[in-house]
Amino acid sequence: MSSNQERYNNGCSNSKSVSALKKISAVLGSLFLVLFLCFISQLFLVAFIPIPLTFLILRRGKSQWVIGALLVAGIVALIAMPEADLIFYALVIFGSVSIVLAELFERGLTSERIIFISSIVSIALLFFFLGMYSLRSSTGLDESLHHEISQSMSKVIELYEQGGIEPDQVALLKKSSQQIEDTLISIFPAILAVLLIFVSSVNYFILRHWLQSLEFPVEDRKPFWYWILPDFWVWVFIVAGLMWYFLKMPLPSRVGLNFLIVVSCLYLIQGLAVIVYFFHKVHIPAFLRYLGVAFILFIPGSYILLTLGGLFDNWIDFRKLRPKAGETSV
Repeated sequence: MSSNQERYNNGCSNSKSVSALKKISAVLGSLFLVLFLCFISQLFLVAFIPIPLTFLILRRGKSQWVIGALLVAGIVALIAMPEADLIFYALVIFGSVSIVLAELFERGLTSERIIFISSIVSIALLFFFLGMYSLRSSTGLDESLHHEISQSMSKVIELYEQGGIEPDQVALLKKSSQQIEDTLISIFPAILAVLLIFVSSVNYFILRHWLQSLEFPVEDRKPFWYWILPDFWVWVFIVAGLMWYFLKMPLPSRVGLNFLIVVSCLYLIQGLAVIVYFFHKVHIPAFLRYLGVAFILFIPGSYILLTLGGLFDNWIDFRKLRPKAGETSV
């Protein structure tokens, strides 16, 4: 048991006397909550499954073998049944992330490391399942994506035609539909990775706020505006951009493009952290901060500017938060 867990248990006298029956009841109650979220929301609220499961593990210790057994059974079932429902895939991925988040919270790692590791775990599981699907399916993943995206584009064009959109615009959409399909297929891995990074980030910050409000000893108490990516990510950004732009071979160029999109998403988060930092520095109320961030995100082109701001923060250090020479980075 970690020092965090020991301190928390020492501060909660009831934790020492929790019976096995109550522990099992807590597990079953959390699983019931997960199933309820699946029932009422399908994939939307399923993304927040790590919150109740992570808190359950941290609150009751690592004796929740039921969760681990369910995850193992789910992975085995997915390997044997690639046709399983999408919700089942999400349950296994986010259930695994909950265990990782609990472990990382106990170790007291920084925000960047917790989000990075939990994102890597979820991305690895997702692509493992996609690989198993490709091996067992009669059609490749790209072919399946092409079929689904083609059907979606046809429905969009049909809605445009029924909605009274000008014929010239509909004709332009039909003409460019193939290019749109090819682009979406080529960046599909990056779209999934960015989505999982977003899910890990949201779950982490909600969990951290929740745990701190319950006086759980979370080591990293730095707010969001302290988000700082390690310097080596600049080289990942540069190498990915060079691979995409200069390598004309399909596979290396596609790999470079997908890595470029994912790293750009990380620098977008850092750009947001810079903006929130200056909001905090001039003492703008929290509500107006959230409103300001939402307004910025709705401005056309803001994502590019935020990404560039996060990228150049590595050299300019807008917030003056980076360690000076001779100091070690957390």
